[in-house]
Amino acid sequence: MVSVNRQTKIRLENGTILLLGAAAFVLLAASLLPSYAMSEKVRSYLEMNRMVERAFAAMLLVLSLQLMKRKKAAWEMTVAVLVLSLLRGLGEMIHTGPGRGNIFILVQACIFLILLWCRKDFCCPVSKRSLKQAFGFALLSLVGVAVNAVITRHYMNLAMGKGAVSFSESLIAGMGMLFGMEDGFYPGEFAGHFEQLVFFFSWICILAAVIHVFRPWMENPGKTASDLQHARTLLNLYSQNPCSYLTLEDDKILYFGKQVDGVIPYGIVGDTVVVNGDPVCKDEDFPKLLDEFKEFCLKSAHKLFILSITDHFLGEYKRQGFGTVKCGEEARFKLSDYEISGKKGAKMRMNINHAKKAGIIVREYKILEKKDRALEAEFNRITDEWLQGKKSSMLKFTMGTLGLDNPMDRRYFYAVDESGRMAAYIVFVPFLGKNGYMADMTRHGNKAPGGVMELIMYEAFQVFKEEGVEYASLGVAPLAGLKEENAGFMEKLLEFVYEHLNQCYGFKDLYRAKEKYSPTVWEPSYYAYLPKIPSPDMFYAVVKIQNPHGILDFFQWVKLPVHKKMPEKQKIAELQKGYRAGEKETEAKKDHE
Repeated sequence: MVSVNRQTKIRLENGTILLLGAAAFVLLAASLLPSYAMSEKVRSYLEMNRMVERAFAAMLLVLSLQLMKRKKAAWEMTVAVLVLSLLRGLGEMIHTGPGRGNIFILVQACIFLILLWCRKDFCCPVSKRSLKQAFGFALLSLVGVAVNAVITRHYMNLAMGKGAVSFSESLIAGMGMLFGMEDGFYPGEFAGHFEQLVFFFSWICILAAVIHVFRPWMENPGKTASDLQHARTLLNLYSQNPCSYLTLEDDKILYFGKQVDGVIPYGIVGDTVVVNGDPVCKDEDFPKLLDEFKEFCLKSAHKLFILSITDHFLGEYKRQGFGTVKCGEEARFKLSDYEISGKKGAKMRMNINHAKKAGIIVREYKILEKKDRALEAEFNRITDEWLQGKKSSMLKFTMGTLGLDNPMDRRYFYAVDESGRMAAYIVFVPFLGKNGYMADMTRHGNKAPGGVMELIMYEAFQVFKEEGVEYASLGVAPLAGLKEENAGFMEKLLEFVYEHLNQCYGFKDLYRAKEKYSPTVWEPSYYAYLPKIPSPDMFYAVVKIQNPHGILDFFQWVKLPVHKKMPEKQKIAELQKGYRAGEKETEAKKDHE
């Protein structure tokens, strides 16, 4: 019975908000159609000029949208507007008696009473920072009115005689101008233009203040050393998702379960919460933890987008109303079955042999046993060299960091050349309670020989295998393996991105880079999102949280093909280059055989 009453109350709230939005729309339409009798009636009742009517209608539409998200500030502003309007309407009724404004008063009274009854449901708070910004814009609006009052007083004194108008009278006149309750109250071309300028300036500030008041807020308590240790313990006990260890990175906010023991790493872009990987907890506690976090987001008027989830809890996401779509495939290795013999591993063997002939040796930096500052400087040098040849800025949120100052459970494998200089490195992070390791960071220097990454990976796998570790992973190849017969709109959209926007990110190159290691299995990876039909700003949040420079950072590296006739000498040079490359590949194959 309680659930039925709750649903009825929600429907009543939504209907009231829609009524308010419809009234705002009618008011806006009336301001745009001045020839209609309805427009004249509305304007005469509200005593507004056309521009104020439009601005006020726009503000009411914004209020309606924010009320749908149950924001407390929207409720407070709507109630304040309704109270002022009702007092004004009742005052007019007392002086003039019942008239054409009765219908407006009745509708406003109904909306006011329903909102007052449902006040506890509008509980989404506003951030203190946004409130300060909103107050600043409101103050700017008042400054504009005050300046206008000074100018008003000057012109009115000229017209009526020196000292005839006080500053308070001109200030009241300026406020009347702002809300359309006064006509032009001083002559002159300059004065008229200035009045229009102040009007637009003040209303822009008012609308900016309203927008800032409605910015969503979510509690961010910060991370303590004990929080990190607690999260680390949970990860080592329950993490089944290879990317879960990135929970401990500095760019994550940690949500700890209130009803069950678990942790969820997230970030915020606009009004979208982005989570990296599945929530971490016992399997039997997962439904409660997910439901709790979902309510946490909904109560603060945030949408929710979860990246790179496995199929382990996929059914529970769907049961709780999430939309899901396959977003790629994870290259995983069962180390007991992994080998590079035979035709399948031929390319891998060739690359490894090439690196060995170049004098490359692989070592593990056991940082917890003994710190080596000189070696750590080499890690940083490799990172800098790698970044110089990258197409875009270094990704965040879904990528880890070196973490040399606080390595925790990371494993560092690196390669040195014949001179002892570092050529490349790979950082691994654990999952499955350290029964698996994922290659999180793979970096090589400018002078790294071919096959160096394959050699590091293979040697690291052998170390893990000897330690009894069961799995290894190269992480997810984004948007790979999406072609399905019964693909929906989301699948088709992601497939389009994979096929046609490869220049922006290199999705296909990344898949081929992982494929050459011959994974024993490709595990599907998914996105989960709420609402079930994601909006464009949710996709923007996914891009933005990984690259602070936004989408344009990917596009600025795209080089459009230029179709020019190649000079004859250049053609010959290109052919010779291809011939030499073919010879080298043939020689390498012979060496391998």
